[in-house]
Amino acid sequence: MSTNMRIWDQVEKTDTRFTKDAKVGGQQITSLSGTAMIMKATEVFGPAGIGFGWTVLEERFDPGAEMFSGEGDKRVSLGFELNHTVKIKFWIKQDGERGEFEQYGCTPYLYKSKYGTTTDGEAPKKSLTDAIKKSLSMLGFSADVFLGMFDDRDYVQQLQAEQAIEQAEDKEAEIERQKQERLDYIKSVVDTMQGAQSLQELKKLHDHAVRRLTARNDDTAIKRIAKELRDLSPKFTQETAA
Repeated sequence: MSTNMRIWDQVEKTDTRFTKDAKVGGQQITSLSGTAMIMKATEVFGPAGIGFGWTVLEERFDPGAEMFSGEGDKRVSLGFELNHTVKIKFWIKQDGERGEFEQYGCTPYLYKSKYGTTTDGEAPKKSLTDAIKKSLSMLGFSADVFLGMFDDRDYVQQLQAEQAIEQAEDKEAEIERQKQERLDYIKSVVDTMQGAQSLQELKKLHDHAVRRLTARNDDTAIKRIAKELRDLSPKFTQETAA
């Protein structure tokens, strides 16, 4: 393991138990638990305030876009949006050395909603949590989320399978359950491919299965699916020729 990547390699995978889907600004994202990230940091560095921590350097409210209500002659200004911003100095201790860097956290405080103007009384707390999470991300915490890997459903499923084994009380039983699940999946793919009505459908089934199996590094299953494609393809070639 590279010394430079030592922390990153420890923390880049996210525990799927502490994530949830969320919509922010019209975009679908994976929301991370700040408490879970702090727990992971405690595991790596030690308790907050001893192995890692932060100092608030700056806190302010920044004006945003002007808000309006009504249309035409009845359009009136409601004032300007306000966003809460906090700047922190984040520090860690590792191998007797102290490292630190700065990061920002931001949260909408005053904004327009369907109910009119709304304020978020917890904006300062949310901004601080945002700054801490962003600081930890710079060290590699939950890098798979920030790199967009959680957009790949197959990656998430494989991660869930690995973590299910790690967290199971009876690891051997969980391993056997997943082995049977794998065999059932391969059989279902083969059966479905054998029922394909066209070469295009056959290739589509093959490609979808290979993407999922590649995420799981299952080369043996990939070869089995590829063999089925080779065995079945001539059938459609002959039908086309006829």
